[in-house]
Amino acid sequence: MGYLYLLCVALMFSFGGTCVKLISPYFSPAYITFFRFAVGVCFLLLLKAVKRQPFRKDFFSTARPAAGWILFGAAAKWLAYLTENYALSHGPSYGNIITQPAQMVFLTLSSVLLFREKLPPKKLFCIFLCMAGVLCISWNGRPLDVFFQENILLTGLFILSGLCAGCHVLSQKMIADRMDIIDSNLSIFAVSAILAFLPLVPGAVCGELAGVHPDLGCLAGILLFGFITGFGFYLNARAILLVPFYMVPVIQSTMAIFAILWGVLFFHEKISGYIVGGTLMFIFGIIGLQKKESRR
Repeated sequence: MGYLYLLCVALMFSFGGTCVKLISPYFSPAYITFFRFAVGVCFLLLLKAVKRQPFRKDFFSTARPAAGWILFGAAAKWLAYLTENYALSHGPSYGNIITQPAQMVFLTLSSVLLFREKLPPKKLFCIFLCMAGVLCISWNGRPLDVFFQENILLTGLFILSGLCAGCHVLSQKMIADRMDIIDSNLSIFAVSAILAFLPLVPGAVCGELAGVHPDLGCLAGILLFGFITGFGFYLNARAILLVPFYMVPVIQSTMAIFAILWGVLFFHEKISGYIVGGTLMFIFGIIGLQKKESRR
């Protein structure tokens, strides 16, 4: 079941760019980010109801010592989704495949700096492979002047999104032994929803949403995005407990293949050999990074 969970997670998160493309004609990246968190919290509450899992009586006393990490993780995840949604709104629907290697490189370096883990030459090569893959996808064979004028900003945002997502994973690691899986995700995403909502208040009060009439595709994208956020992270946490840890990024890397496929099928986006080659490079880099960790 663990492998099935991971495959479902990869499939769900591969629709992230598709959801943004459906919502972006009607709402800005800031609104998309808020919708994702708010609807995601609703699905997590629904999951608690289905599992008949009430909040523990000591929920607040348990969460209080972890409040700093919850706030840190919430702010990091908010920035991760905000930058990712902006880049997806202005770039290809599969562009967020860059965030995963960026996140993995960040977590690997964090393990060295924070937890004093070793960084052997083979792991350095895997990091270089991830970075080369990202640059290959971003470059896509274009002239360098076009790359620096158009692609570099979006690439930077996707990389920043991956770094912030890595900070969120770090916060989850720090509170994993203190809180239930659903409760920890619910706490972080609820705070993220508040952080995403506050900047929207002035514009909403001034009527910037007046005249906005989203179609069924947009509404479906909002619901699907929330479902992905709520159930995706829950299934991922469950899967980690059931399979060897080094297999997690191996299966999750299939998200890149799915995301590229949806871009071709739904939005007729062109895929070049540079994108295919870059994707393979960072997938092998991620696999190499995790295999080394699993053998310690």
